Amino acid sequence: MLSAKDNELLTRVGPGTAMGELFRRFWMPALLSEELPGPDCEPVRLRLLGEDLLAFKDTNGRIAITDAFCPHRSAPLFFGRNEECGLRCVYHGWKFDVDGNCVDMPNCTEGDAFKERVKLTSYPVQDKAGMIWIFMGPNEKVPPLPGFEWLDVPSEQRYAFKYFMACNYLQTLENEFDTTHSSFLHSTLDGNVNNPINTITGQSFANRRRMLDYSRISIVDTAFGSAMITTQDPTPDGKDVYTLGVPYWMPSYSAAGALSAPGVLPLNLKVPVDDAHTVFFRFKWSRAPLSDKVLHDMKYGNYEFPVVIPGTYIAQANQSNDYQIDRVRQRFFNYTGIVNTPIQDFAMVENQRGPVTDRSRETLVSSDKYLIHIRRRLMDAAGRLQAGEEPREPWNTDAYRIRTRRIEVPGGTPLERVIEALVDVDPEWESKALRSLEVEPDALPALV
Repeated sequence: MLSAKDNELLTRVGPGTAMGELFRRFWMPALLSEELPGPDCEPVRLRLLGEDLLAFKDTNGRIAITDAFCPHRSAPLFFGRNEECGLRCVYHGWKFDVDGNCVDMPNCTEGDAFKERVKLTSYPVQDKAGMIWIFMGPNEKVPPLPGFEWLDVPSEQRYAFKYFMACNYLQTLENEFDTTHSSFLHSTLDGNVNNPINTITGQSFANRRRMLDYSRISIVDTAFGSAMITTQDPTPDGKDVYTLGVPYWMPSYSAAGALSAPGVLPLNLKVPVDDAHTVFFRFKWSRAPLSDKVLHDMKYGNYEFPVVIPGTYIAQANQSNDYQIDRVRQRFFNYTGIVNTPIQDFAMVENQRGPVTDRSRETLVSSDKYLIHIRRRLMDAAGRLQAGEEPREPWNTDAYRIRTRRIEVPGGTPLERVIEALVDVDPEWESKALRSLEVEPDALPALV
Protein backbone atom coordinates (compact mmCIF):
# COMPACT_ATOMS: atom_id res chain seq x y z
CA MET A 1 0.00 0.00 0.00
CA LEU A 2 0.98 3.63 -0.40
CA SER A 3 0.97 6.45 2.10
CA ALA A 4 -1.55 9.22 1.52
CA LYS A 5 1.37 11.53 0.71
CA ASP A 6 2.75 9.24 -2.00
CA ASN A 7 -0.71 8.64 -3.43
CA GLU A 8 -1.16 12.40 -3.69
CA LEU A 9 2.20 12.74 -5.47
CA LEU A 10 1.32 10.04 -8.00
CA THR A 11 -2.19 11.19 -8.85
CA ARG A 12 -2.07 15.00 -8.98
CA VAL A 13 -1.24 16.16 -12.51
CA GLY A 14 -2.10 19.85 -12.69
CA PRO A 15 0.37 22.67 -13.38
CA GLY A 16 3.07 22.86 -10.73
CA THR A 17 2.52 19.39 -9.29
CA ALA A 18 5.41 16.92 -9.24
CA MET A 19 3.71 14.37 -11.50
CA GLY A 20 2.18 17.03 -13.70
CA GLU A 21 5.61 18.48 -14.37
CA LEU A 22 7.00 15.01 -15.14
CA PHE A 23 4.28 14.36 -17.73
CA ARG A 24 5.06 17.74 -19.24
CA ARG A 25 8.54 16.46 -20.17
CA PHE A 26 7.09 13.87 -22.58
CA TRP A 27 5.26 14.01 -25.90
CA MET A 28 1.66 12.81 -25.43
CA PRO A 29 -1.25 12.18 -27.82
CA ALA A 30 -3.82 14.94 -27.43
CA LEU A 31 -6.40 14.30 -30.17
CA LEU A 32 -7.16 11.95 -33.01
CA SER A 33 -6.04 13.49 -36.30
CA GLU A 34 -9.57 13.12 -37.66
CA GLU A 35 -10.86 15.59 -35.05
CA LEU A 36 -9.29 18.41 -37.10
CA PRO A 37 -10.50 17.43 -40.58
CA GLY A 38 -9.12 20.29 -42.64
CA PRO A 39 -7.93 23.92 -42.88
CA ASP A 40 -10.07 26.51 -41.08
CA CYS A 41 -12.16 23.74 -39.48
CA GLU A 42 -14.11 24.27 -36.28
CA PRO A 43 -11.96 24.59 -33.15
CA VAL A 44 -11.99 21.62 -30.76
CA ARG A 45 -12.06 21.87 -26.98
CA LEU A 46 -9.80 19.59 -24.98
CA ARG A 47 -8.41 19.32 -21.50
CA LEU A 48 -5.03 17.80 -20.60
CA LEU A 49 -3.05 17.80 -17.35
CA GLY A 50 -5.68 20.04 -15.77
CA GLU A 51 -5.42 22.73 -18.47
CA ASP A 52 -8.31 23.83 -20.68
CA LEU A 53 -7.05 23.95 -24.25
CA LEU A 54 -8.26 24.57 -27.78
CA ALA A 55 -7.09 22.94 -31.02
CA PHE A 56 -7.51 24.30 -34.52
CA LYS A 57 -6.03 23.97 -38.00
CA ASP A 58 -5.31 27.20 -39.84
CA THR A 59 -5.79 28.12 -43.50
CA ASN A 60 -2.45 26.58 -44.44
CA GLY A 61 -3.23 23.33 -42.60
CA ARG A 62 -0.92 24.06 -39.67
CA ILE A 63 -2.14 22.67 -36.33
CA ALA A 64 -2.29 24.64 -33.09
CA ILE A 65 -3.12 23.68 -29.51
CA THR A 66 -3.45 26.76 -27.33
CA ASP A 67 -4.93 28.08 -24.13
CA ALA A 68 -8.71 27.96 -24.43
CA PHE A 69 -9.17 31.58 -23.36
CA CYS A 70 -8.23 34.92 -24.85
CA PRO A 71 -5.50 36.69 -22.85
CA HIS A 72 -7.48 39.95 -23.05
CA ARG A 73 -10.41 39.20 -20.72
CA SER A 74 -10.55 35.38 -20.80
CA ALA A 75 -13.26 35.13 -23.43
CA PRO A 76 -13.72 31.54 -24.70
CA LEU A 77 -11.85 31.13 -27.97
CA PHE A 78 -13.98 28.09 -28.86
CA PHE A 79 -16.50 30.56 -30.31
CA GLY A 80 -13.76 32.29 -32.31
CA ARG A 81 -13.56 32.75 -36.07
CA ASN A 82 -10.99 30.41 -37.65
CA GLU A 83 -10.02 32.50 -40.67
CA GLU A 84 -7.08 33.72 -42.75
CA CYS A 85 -4.31 31.86 -40.89
CA GLY A 86 -5.47 32.59 -37.39
CA LEU A 87 -8.15 32.33 -34.73
CA ARG A 88 -10.02 35.56 -33.98
CA CYS A 89 -11.77 36.10 -30.65
CA VAL A 90 -15.35 37.19 -31.32
CA TYR A 91 -15.52 39.29 -28.13
CA HIS A 92 -13.09 42.07 -29.13
CA GLY A 93 -11.53 40.83 -32.37
CA TRP A 94 -8.05 39.90 -31.13
CA LYS A 95 -6.48 37.38 -33.51
CA PHE A 96 -3.77 34.77 -32.88
CA ASP A 97 -1.68 32.56 -35.16
CA VAL A 98 -0.76 28.93 -34.51
CA ASP A 99 2.30 29.97 -32.48
CA GLY A 100 0.17 32.11 -30.16
CA ASN A 101 1.35 35.42 -31.57
CA CYS A 102 -1.21 38.21 -31.53
CA VAL A 103 -1.43 39.39 -35.15
CA ASP A 104 -4.33 41.82 -34.83
CA MET A 105 -5.71 43.92 -31.97
CA PRO A 106 -8.40 46.07 -33.61
CA ASN A 107 -10.30 47.33 -30.56
CA CYS A 108 -7.72 49.81 -29.26
CA THR A 109 -5.60 52.65 -30.68
CA GLU A 110 -2.36 51.15 -29.34
CA GLY A 111 -3.10 47.78 -30.98
CA ASP A 112 -0.53 47.91 -33.78
CA ALA A 113 2.32 48.46 -31.33
CA PHE A 114 0.98 46.66 -28.25
CA LYS A 115 0.08 43.37 -29.99
CA GLU A 116 3.77 42.39 -30.03
CA ARG A 117 3.65 42.21 -26.23
CA VAL A 118 0.66 39.83 -26.11
CA LYS A 119 1.06 36.07 -26.33
CA LEU A 120 -1.49 33.26 -26.25
CA THR A 121 -0.06 30.10 -24.67
CA SER A 122 0.65 27.68 -27.51
CA TYR A 123 2.26 24.24 -27.37
CA PRO A 124 4.42 22.34 -29.89
CA VAL A 125 2.41 19.74 -31.82
CA GLN A 126 3.04 16.99 -34.38
CA ASP A 127 0.60 14.89 -36.38
CA LYS A 128 1.73 11.25 -36.40
CA ALA A 129 0.07 7.83 -36.64
CA GLY A 130 -3.45 9.22 -36.74
CA MET A 131 -2.92 11.18 -33.51
CA ILE A 132 -1.98 14.78 -32.79
CA TRP A 133 0.86 14.86 -30.25
CA ILE A 134 1.57 17.67 -27.83
CA PHE A 135 4.51 18.72 -25.67
CA MET A 136 3.43 20.86 -22.71
CA GLY A 137 6.80 21.40 -21.02
CA PRO A 138 9.35 24.23 -21.22
CA ASN A 139 10.15 25.42 -24.73
CA GLU A 140 13.86 24.94 -24.16
CA LYS A 141 13.39 21.26 -23.23
CA VAL A 142 11.42 19.91 -26.20
CA PRO A 143 12.69 16.38 -26.97
CA PRO A 144 12.30 14.50 -30.28
CA LEU A 145 9.20 12.35 -30.64
CA PRO A 146 9.64 8.90 -29.12
CA GLY A 147 11.06 6.50 -31.67
CA PHE A 148 8.09 4.12 -31.82
CA GLU A 149 8.38 2.04 -35.00
CA TRP A 150 4.69 2.60 -35.80
CA LEU A 151 4.73 6.41 -35.85
CA ASP A 152 5.29 6.52 -39.61
CA VAL A 153 3.36 3.48 -40.83
CA PRO A 154 0.84 4.28 -43.60
CA SER A 155 -2.78 4.85 -42.62
CA GLU A 156 -3.85 1.50 -44.08
CA GLN A 157 -1.64 -0.26 -41.51
CA ARG A 158 -3.12 1.30 -38.38
CA TYR A 159 -6.30 2.17 -36.55
CA ALA A 160 -6.67 4.54 -33.61
CA PHE A 161 -9.62 5.55 -31.47
CA LYS A 162 -10.03 7.12 -28.05
CA TYR A 163 -12.25 6.91 -24.98
CA PHE A 164 -12.83 9.25 -22.06
CA MET A 165 -12.59 7.53 -18.70
CA ALA A 166 -13.94 8.73 -15.35
CA CYS A 167 -10.86 8.02 -13.24
CA ASN A 168 -7.32 9.15 -12.55
CA TYR A 169 -4.73 8.06 -15.12
CA LEU A 170 -2.93 5.78 -12.64
CA GLN A 171 -5.95 3.55 -12.04
CA THR A 172 -6.25 2.66 -15.71
CA LEU A 173 -2.47 2.56 -16.25
CA GLU A 174 -1.97 0.08 -13.40
CA ASN A 175 -4.56 -2.19 -14.95
CA GLU A 176 -2.17 -2.67 -17.90
CA PHE A 177 0.42 -4.20 -15.57
CA ASP A 178 -1.89 -6.20 -13.34
CA THR A 179 -0.52 -9.48 -14.67
CA THR A 180 -3.24 -11.86 -13.43
CA HIS A 181 -6.53 -10.02 -13.89
CA SER A 182 -7.19 -11.23 -17.43
CA SER A 183 -7.39 -14.84 -16.24
CA PHE A 184 -10.46 -13.81 -14.26
CA LEU A 185 -11.95 -10.55 -15.51
CA HIS A 186 -11.68 -11.38 -19.22
CA SER A 187 -12.45 -15.10 -19.03
CA THR A 188 -15.44 -17.15 -20.12
CA LEU A 189 -17.02 -19.88 -18.04
CA ASP A 190 -15.57 -22.62 -20.26
CA GLY A 191 -12.06 -21.50 -19.35
CA ASN A 192 -11.74 -19.63 -22.65
CA VAL A 193 -11.55 -22.93 -24.57
CA ASN A 194 -13.82 -21.54 -27.29
CA ASN A 195 -12.38 -18.03 -27.28
CA PRO A 196 -11.69 -17.17 -30.96
CA ILE A 197 -8.44 -15.45 -29.94
CA ASN A 198 -7.02 -18.92 -29.25
CA THR A 199 -7.16 -19.70 -32.96
CA ILE A 200 -5.01 -16.62 -33.61
CA THR A 201 -2.43 -17.27 -30.90
CA GLY A 202 -2.38 -21.04 -31.36
CA GLN A 203 -3.13 -21.52 -27.69
CA SER A 204 -5.88 -23.50 -26.00
CA PHE A 205 -6.45 -23.13 -22.31
CA ALA A 206 -8.40 -25.69 -20.34
CA ASN A 207 -8.41 -23.23 -17.46
CA ARG A 208 -6.61 -19.89 -17.48
CA ARG A 209 -7.21 -19.20 -13.79
CA ARG A 210 -3.74 -20.14 -12.70
CA MET A 211 -0.98 -18.39 -10.78
CA LEU A 212 2.10 -17.04 -12.50
CA ASP A 213 5.39 -18.38 -11.17
CA TYR A 214 6.96 -15.13 -9.99
CA SER A 215 10.28 -16.84 -9.35
CA ARG A 216 10.62 -16.81 -13.16
CA ILE A 217 9.78 -13.11 -13.54
CA SER A 218 12.05 -10.08 -13.18
CA ILE A 219 10.83 -6.50 -13.53
CA VAL A 220 13.70 -4.35 -14.79
CA ASP A 221 14.27 -0.70 -15.55
CA THR A 222 15.07 0.19 -19.15
CA ALA A 223 16.04 3.27 -21.13
CA PHE A 224 12.34 3.78 -21.99
CA GLY A 225 10.69 2.75 -18.73
CA SER A 226 10.39 -0.84 -17.51
CA ALA A 227 9.79 -4.35 -18.81
CA MET A 228 9.05 -7.87 -17.60
CA ILE A 229 11.67 -10.53 -18.28
CA THR A 230 10.44 -14.09 -17.96
CA THR A 231 12.42 -17.31 -17.79
CA GLN A 232 10.78 -19.77 -20.20
CA ASP A 233 11.25 -23.55 -20.42
CA PRO A 234 14.68 -24.51 -21.81
CA THR A 235 15.10 -25.87 -25.32
CA PRO A 236 15.62 -29.62 -25.90
CA ASP A 237 19.33 -28.99 -26.49
CA GLY A 238 19.73 -27.28 -23.11
CA LYS A 239 19.64 -23.60 -24.00
CA ASP A 240 18.01 -21.18 -21.60
CA VAL A 241 15.13 -19.14 -23.04
CA TYR A 242 14.05 -15.68 -21.93
CA THR A 243 11.43 -13.23 -23.15
CA LEU A 244 11.06 -9.51 -22.67
CA GLY A 245 7.43 -8.46 -22.65
CA VAL A 246 4.71 -6.13 -21.35
CA PRO A 247 6.89 -3.04 -21.84
CA TYR A 248 6.03 0.09 -19.89
CA TRP A 249 7.02 3.14 -21.90
CA MET A 250 7.16 6.26 -19.76
CA PRO A 251 5.15 8.15 -18.88
CA SER A 252 1.96 6.08 -19.42
CA TYR A 253 2.06 3.79 -22.47
CA SER A 254 1.94 0.00 -22.76
CA ALA A 255 1.66 -2.83 -25.26
CA ALA A 256 -0.97 -4.64 -23.23
CA GLY A 257 -4.04 -5.90 -25.05
CA ALA A 258 -5.36 -8.91 -26.89
CA LEU A 259 -3.96 -10.12 -30.18
CA SER A 260 -7.07 -9.57 -32.27
CA ALA A 261 -5.81 -10.76 -35.67
CA PRO A 262 -2.60 -12.30 -36.99
CA GLY A 263 0.16 -9.71 -37.12
CA VAL A 264 -1.92 -6.92 -35.54
CA LEU A 265 -0.11 -5.38 -32.58
CA PRO A 266 -1.75 -3.47 -29.69
CA LEU A 267 -0.82 -0.27 -27.94
CA ASN A 268 -2.57 1.62 -25.14
CA LEU A 269 -1.78 5.23 -24.31
CA LYS A 270 -3.30 6.66 -21.12
CA VAL A 271 -3.13 10.47 -20.91
CA PRO A 272 -4.29 12.46 -17.87
CA VAL A 273 -7.12 14.89 -18.57
CA ASP A 274 -7.06 16.09 -14.96
CA ASP A 275 -6.86 14.42 -11.56
CA ALA A 276 -10.18 12.59 -12.01
CA HIS A 277 -10.33 11.88 -15.75
CA THR A 278 -8.24 10.17 -18.43
CA VAL A 279 -8.27 9.94 -22.21
CA PHE A 280 -7.40 6.45 -23.43
CA PHE A 281 -5.96 6.21 -26.94
CA ARG A 282 -6.38 2.63 -28.18
CA PHE A 283 -4.10 1.89 -31.10
CA LYS A 284 -3.60 -1.14 -33.36
CA TRP A 285 -1.06 -1.49 -36.13
CA SER A 286 0.52 -4.00 -38.45
CA ARG A 287 3.56 -4.25 -40.68
CA ALA A 288 1.17 -5.02 -43.55
CA PRO A 289 -2.11 -3.35 -44.56
CA LEU A 290 -5.04 -4.21 -42.31
CA SER A 291 -7.67 -6.25 -44.11
CA ASP A 292 -11.16 -4.86 -44.65
CA LYS A 293 -12.54 -7.48 -42.27
CA VAL A 294 -10.08 -6.61 -39.48
CA LEU A 295 -10.85 -2.90 -39.85
CA HIS A 296 -14.59 -3.55 -39.92
CA ASP A 297 -14.38 -5.65 -36.75
CA MET A 298 -12.42 -2.90 -34.99
CA LYS A 299 -14.83 -0.16 -35.98
CA TYR A 300 -18.14 -2.00 -35.59
CA GLY A 301 -17.53 -5.30 -33.80
CA ASN A 302 -17.96 -3.85 -30.29
CA TYR A 303 -15.33 -6.22 -28.94
CA GLU A 304 -11.92 -4.52 -28.75
CA PHE A 305 -13.24 -1.05 -29.57
CA PRO A 306 -16.44 -0.41 -27.62
CA VAL A 307 -19.31 1.38 -29.34
CA VAL A 308 -19.57 5.01 -28.22
CA ILE A 309 -22.48 7.37 -27.72
CA PRO A 310 -22.85 9.12 -31.11
CA GLY A 311 -20.95 12.37 -31.27
CA THR A 312 -18.83 11.56 -28.21
CA TYR A 313 -15.88 9.43 -27.15
CA ILE A 314 -17.79 7.95 -24.23
CA ALA A 315 -18.63 4.25 -24.38
CA GLN A 316 -22.32 3.39 -24.52
CA ALA A 317 -21.72 0.90 -21.71
CA ASN A 318 -20.58 3.18 -18.91
CA GLN A 319 -20.94 4.08 -15.23
CA SER A 320 -24.40 5.54 -15.69
CA ASN A 321 -25.86 2.17 -16.80
CA ASP A 322 -23.57 -0.17 -14.81
CA TYR A 323 -21.70 -0.98 -18.04
CA GLN A 324 -24.80 -2.79 -19.31
CA ILE A 325 -24.01 -5.79 -17.13
CA ASP A 326 -26.13 -8.83 -18.00
CA ARG A 327 -26.54 -11.14 -15.00
CA VAL A 328 -27.78 -13.99 -17.22
CA ARG A 329 -24.62 -13.72 -19.30
CA GLN A 330 -22.61 -13.68 -16.07
CA ARG A 331 -24.31 -16.85 -14.82
CA PHE A 332 -24.03 -18.87 -18.01
CA PHE A 333 -21.35 -17.41 -20.30
CA ASN A 334 -18.61 -15.13 -19.00
CA TYR A 335 -17.06 -14.13 -15.70
CA THR A 336 -18.44 -10.58 -15.57
CA GLY A 337 -21.65 -10.42 -17.57
CA ILE A 338 -20.10 -7.44 -19.42
CA VAL A 339 -19.70 -7.79 -23.18
CA ASN A 340 -16.23 -6.62 -24.22
CA THR A 341 -12.82 -6.59 -22.61
CA PRO A 342 -12.14 -2.82 -22.46
CA ILE A 343 -15.51 -2.22 -20.80
CA GLN A 344 -14.73 -4.95 -18.26
CA ASP A 345 -11.57 -2.99 -17.44
CA PHE A 346 -13.46 0.32 -17.32
CA ALA A 347 -15.93 -1.10 -14.81
CA MET A 348 -13.10 -2.05 -12.47
CA VAL A 349 -10.82 0.97 -12.68
CA GLU A 350 -13.51 3.67 -12.66
CA ASN A 351 -15.04 2.32 -9.46
CA GLN A 352 -12.10 1.80 -7.09
CA ARG A 353 -13.51 3.87 -4.24
CA GLY A 354 -13.97 6.76 -6.64
CA PRO A 355 -12.04 8.43 -9.46
CA VAL A 356 -8.90 8.85 -7.30
CA THR A 357 -8.57 5.71 -5.24
CA ASP A 358 -7.12 5.66 -1.73
CA ARG A 359 -4.13 3.34 -2.13
CA SER A 360 -3.47 3.37 1.62
CA ARG A 361 -6.41 0.95 1.89
CA GLU A 362 -4.95 -1.68 -0.46
CA THR A 363 -3.68 -5.14 0.41
CA LEU A 364 -1.01 -5.94 -2.18
CA VAL A 365 0.37 -9.41 -2.99
CA SER A 366 3.11 -10.96 -5.13
CA SER A 367 1.11 -10.63 -8.37
CA ASP A 368 1.15 -6.83 -7.93
CA LYS A 369 4.92 -6.81 -8.44
CA TYR A 370 4.88 -4.92 -11.74
CA LEU A 371 2.49 -2.15 -10.79
CA ILE A 372 4.43 -1.58 -7.55
CA HIS A 373 7.56 -1.18 -9.65
CA ILE A 374 5.86 1.37 -11.91
CA ARG A 375 4.65 3.42 -8.95
CA ARG A 376 8.20 3.61 -7.64
CA ARG A 377 9.55 4.42 -11.11
CA LEU A 378 7.16 7.36 -11.48
CA MET A 379 7.69 8.66 -7.95
CA ASP A 380 11.45 8.46 -8.34
CA ALA A 381 11.41 10.33 -11.67
CA ALA A 382 9.05 13.00 -10.32
CA GLY A 383 11.15 13.44 -7.19
CA ARG A 384 14.35 13.77 -9.21
CA LEU A 385 12.73 16.36 -11.46
CA GLN A 386 11.66 18.37 -8.42
CA ALA A 387 15.29 18.25 -7.31
CA GLY A 388 16.43 19.61 -10.67
CA GLU A 389 17.33 16.37 -12.49
CA GLU A 390 15.58 16.14 -15.85
CA PRO A 391 14.23 12.71 -16.93
CA ARG A 392 16.42 10.93 -19.48
CA GLU A 393 13.71 8.77 -21.04
CA PRO A 394 12.23 11.42 -23.41
CA TRP A 395 15.67 11.75 -25.01
CA ASN A 396 16.25 7.99 -25.36
CA THR A 397 14.16 7.97 -28.52
CA ASP A 398 15.59 4.77 -30.03
CA ALA A 399 14.76 2.83 -26.87
CA TYR A 400 11.05 3.30 -27.57
CA ARG A 401 11.39 0.91 -30.50
CA ILE A 402 11.80 -2.02 -28.11
CA ARG A 403 8.58 -3.99 -27.93
CA THR A 404 8.84 -7.73 -27.20
CA ARG A 405 11.88 -9.98 -27.56
CA ARG A 406 12.93 -13.59 -27.15
CA ILE A 407 16.43 -14.95 -26.83
CA GLU A 408 18.06 -18.35 -26.43
CA VAL A 409 21.40 -18.41 -24.60
CA PRO A 410 23.87 -21.05 -23.38
CA GLY A 411 22.59 -22.89 -20.33
CA GLY A 412 23.72 -21.27 -17.09
CA THR A 413 24.18 -17.78 -18.54
CA PRO A 414 23.85 -15.29 -15.66
CA LEU A 415 20.52 -13.49 -15.65
CA GLU A 416 22.28 -10.14 -15.46
CA ARG A 417 23.92 -10.75 -18.82
CA VAL A 418 20.59 -11.81 -20.35
CA ILE A 419 18.90 -8.66 -19.10
CA GLU A 420 21.73 -6.55 -20.51
CA ALA A 421 21.18 -8.14 -23.91
CA LEU A 422 17.39 -7.92 -23.90
CA VAL A 423 17.27 -4.19 -23.12
CA ASP A 424 20.02 -3.23 -25.59
CA VAL A 425 18.73 -0.51 -27.92
CA ASP A 426 21.13 -1.43 -30.75
CA PRO A 427 19.09 -2.52 -33.83
CA GLU A 428 21.46 -5.48 -34.10
CA TRP A 429 20.91 -6.38 -30.44
CA GLU A 430 20.24 -10.08 -31.03
CA SER A 431 23.28 -10.93 -33.14
CA LYS A 432 25.40 -8.75 -30.89
CA ALA A 433 24.12 -10.55 -27.79
CA LEU A 434 24.57 -14.01 -29.23
CA ARG A 435 28.13 -13.21 -30.28
CA SER A 436 28.97 -11.99 -26.79
CA LEU A 437 27.18 -14.85 -24.99
CA GLU A 438 28.25 -17.78 -27.15
CA VAL A 439 30.98 -18.78 -24.66
CA GLU A 440 31.21 -21.13 -21.71
CA PRO A 441 29.11 -19.65 -18.85
CA ASP A 442 32.07 -19.80 -16.44
CA ALA A 443 34.09 -17.59 -18.78
CA LEU A 444 31.48 -14.82 -18.88
CA PRO A 445 32.73 -11.54 -17.38
CA ALA A 446 30.75 -9.97 -14.57
CA LEU A 447 28.14 -7.37 -15.53
CA VAL A 448 29.29 -3.87 -14.66
